[in-house]
Amino acid sequence: MLEELREGQEAMLSRINESEGSYSTLQLHFLKRLSRLLHLRIEQSGQLNDEGMHLIDRAIYSTYCDAVDLGVTAEAQKLLHRAVAPAARAAQS
Repeated sequence: MLEELREGQEAMLSRINESEGSYSTLQLHFLKRLSRLLHLRIEQSGQLNDEGMHLIDRAIYSTYCDAVDLGVTAEAQKLLHRAVAPAARAAQS
């Protein structure tokens, strides 16, 4: 599951990096921050208590809102979907 998430995020970020000219520095900052927080959530989910997970979730939500405000909603949603898809498949198994 972690490997699938990493590959999805790396693919998304490589596309972001390839088209950096079309994004502002601030847009890139928040997309990369969102990716990092999603990765952190997956990595730390077994080690954090509910309060710790809640804090990461709040940071993800806040960063997503910032990305939306900056006009990169579609890219932020792709990152979220890539993070949720492996978790959903694991829950079904």
